[in-house]
Amino acid sequence: MQTSSRLLAALFVFSFAGFVRAGDFVSMVLQANQVLPTITVSGNHFLVIRTFTQDVGGTNRGFVSVTANGLTITNAFVASLADPDTNSILDPVNDFVVAGPATVTVTCGDTTSCFITYRKGQD
Repeated sequence: MQTSSRLLAALFVFSFAGFVRAGDFVSMVLQANQVLPTITVSGNHFLVIRTFTQDVGGTNRGFVSVTANGLTITNAFVASLADPDTNSILDPVNDFVVAGPATVTVTCGDTTSCFITYRKGQD
C-alpha cells in the first residue's frame, strides 16, 4: 500500500513537469525533435524568449524560426548549450525579442532535450 501511494504521488508531480507557468512566463521541456506549437504574435504585441537551452550531446541545436511580412528566418535564434562540466566555456543565454505581427516556431535539437521560457506581452 505504501509503495502504491508513493508511486501515485510521483506520477502526480511528474504529470506537471512538462509545462509550468510563473506569472506571465511559460516554461516547457521539449524532447528531441519536438516542435512547440506555433506561437502567434499579434500586432502591437511582442514575444520574449528568456531562456532557450539544450543539453550537451546533440549534433544539431534547437532553433527558433520567425515568419513576418511573408519572410521566414529559420535560425533566428539557436539554443544555448547547458553543459554541467565546469571545465568548459558556457554559451551565453540571451533574451530574444520578436515584435508582432509574426509567427514563431520552436524546434528542439535532434538527440537531447531543450528547455524554453517565454512570455507574450503587449506594447
